[in-house]
Amino acid sequence: MKNLYLDTRILDERAREKFGLSEEILMENAAAGIANFICKKFKKGMKVLGVCGSGNNGADVLCALRMLEGEFECEFILASQNFKPLVSKQLERAKSAGVRECKDVESSLNGANCVIDGLFGSGLNRNLDKKHIELISKINKSSAYTIACDIPSGLNSEGKVLGACVKADITITMGARKLGLYSDAAKDFVGKIKVTDLGISAQNYECESDYYLLEKCDLVLPNRKNQCVNKGDFGHAFIISGEHIGASKLCAKAAFAFGAGLVSVIGEQSLNLPTHIMQASKISDKMNAGAVGMGLGKKGIEELDAQIFKGKRLVLDADIFYSPKVLDLLDGNCVLTPHPKEFCSLLKICKIADIDVQTLQENRFTYAKSWSEKFKAVLVLKGANTIIAKDGKIYIMPYGKNILAKGGSGDVLSGLVLALLAQGYEPLDAAISATLAHALSLRNFGKNSYALEPTDIIKGVKCLRKK
Repeated sequence: MKNLYLDTRILDERAREKFGLSEEILMENAAAGIANFICKKFKKGMKVLGVCGSGNNGADVLCALRMLEGEFECEFILASQNFKPLVSKQLERAKSAGVRECKDVESSLNGANCVIDGLFGSGLNRNLDKKHIELISKINKSSAYTIACDIPSGLNSEGKVLGACVKADITITMGARKLGLYSDAAKDFVGKIKVTDLGISAQNYECESDYYLLEKCDLVLPNRKNQCVNKGDFGHAFIISGEHIGASKLCAKAAFAFGAGLVSVIGEQSLNLPTHIMQASKISDKMNAGAVGMGLGKKGIEELDAQIFKGKRLVLDADIFYSPKVLDLLDGNCVLTPHPKEFCSLLKICKIADIDVQTLQENRFTYAKSWSEKFKAVLVLKGANTIIAKDGKIYIMPYGKNILAKGGSGDVLSGLVLALLAQGYEPLDAAISATLAHALSLRNFGKNSYALEPTDIIKGVKCLRKK
């Protein structure tokens, strides 16, 4: 996993103090990262247009244009005249190198092969005015390949869109990965994300962080190594069935497919389960991990007795987050898998916040962190970029796709977590590997984006290989 940072300015300051690297040297290295990318991506002689604001992002872009001029046809648009000192310096240098100022914005955008966005950085803290929103709209309508310098303009440090946002093909971020690039809202704007160094290695530039980006290599599959084993060695998972039987069936199928030795669904009525899934009327001592909430319904919640889960590792999902009974189940052996609406209800029950879904989505990192600092359980807040939170630390799983936005996907995810808990994974490790497996199972999904069925995820999980 990689470190993420809410604010990298403290890292720049460390680099200046520890290594004697001035702000200008850091800027030159940042610009070189952009220039080198363009040199590899585009043929010489193509037109590169920089859109520059009054801050250091604008200075980075002007610096990159100076490096490219001669081999490329470089122009810039100035969106402000109130420059910081380094912007003025880089502007004069760019002009001296032959970089031209463009006066006709639309004409230049239409003629450009590549646009570099340097309007605003991650320090943006206000909604954009009409003038900048219109400029961003023109950039987004352009057919040119768009590079965001450090962060797409209009996105703040927490990944909130402040009125409008440049839609980039790639974001070249400076020094280290910014947390805001991995918000749900950012996913439609950042494009690919590339980190360029500032003349100093990541080991020397970065410091400790409470935020992490999960990678494919963090997936630990439950592949079996020993041969002298039996089904009991891989745990006995159970799922509490309720009003909506389909949810518990999907969860059970996923748990079985992901390595649980035995899987039982707890219910009184006939459930017509697959032959490899057992049905039981109550939880036995041998059952070591369970799933509670999916498809349970109001009646099932009312009848729930928290005492029967003592000593069991649990996955909590869906309907349980609308009942105060969830408080009786929260401990260090739990993994919670709410979607945003369910998490809003949980926040209210836990007396942390009374908010709507929109407010949550704009502040996902903040509320996930706050909840995890108060409770010992592991939180998996589902979304475009799923958040895993434990003890105030945030782990972001960035491989989610829009094809997963289907009923039943969450039940499969709960089943994957359940399987790993049953096989002895620690709750945080189970949450990390299950969310990665859930998303990466679809790497080879060849059907249309609207066509996913939950069983497709289960099929994909069976064929995962660590890469």
